[in-house]
Amino acid sequence: MAGPDSREVSFLAAARGRCPVCGQGKLYKGFLKIAPECSQCHTDFQTADTGDGPVVFVILIVGFIVCFGFMITALSHDWPLWLHMIIWLPLALVLSLGLMPPLKGLMVASQLKNRVNDKDRFK
Repeated sequence: MAGPDSREVSFLAAARGRCPVCGQGKLYKGFLKIAPECSQCHTDFQTADTGDGPVVFVILIVGFIVCFGFMITALSHDWPLWLHMIIWLPLALVLSLGLMPPLKGLMVASQLKNRVNDKDRFK
């Protein structure tokens, strides 16, 4: 892959939690905490601030899946409300937690690709 100056990024690597530039270093320091820089190619990740962008996509995707699934099962089966709660609430939680890191990685990769710099924005 190319160096950090040419900004050729790998969206697949970012979705897997790796550096979008080199594909080797870790993108995250914790579950959702972006590392300050790549440990391999030293790309600065602090310039990319994802904000609430990934959360909006997670809400839309998970909300559609869970609401659609709930409506289909509610109309086709006569389940009690507690059974719906046992099925759909944990599914929403698991899908949300599962989708958040890849979508946040994709957002960081797109900001690096488009050379978005939020570092000096609030000075």
